[in-house]
Amino acid sequence: MVVIKMIDDIYVVVAENNLPIKSIGSDENFYDNKGPIVFEQYIKDASLKNAIKKSSELSGRYGKTRVAKLVFLDKEINSAFEGGE
Repeated sequence: MVVIKMIDDIYVVVAENNLPIKSIGSDENFYDNKGPIVFEQYIKDASLKNAIKKSSELSGRYGKTRVAKLVFLDKEINSAFEGGE
């Protein structure tokens, strides 16, 4: 089993749209009607500092963005996460 080292807190970026509002190199607007999305990222890079940076990079292109703190609600059995309960 591969053990995944956890950082203290995990932060993610939530955006208003799954697709960019404007494509790079195009003036045409388009919107994804499936709703907001949480962007994927590696847990080792999920610090507050990195999430704020990513949020500002994506803001506008993917609609409004917010930074959220991820909280696990279940107990892991045979957890692959270091420090998992």
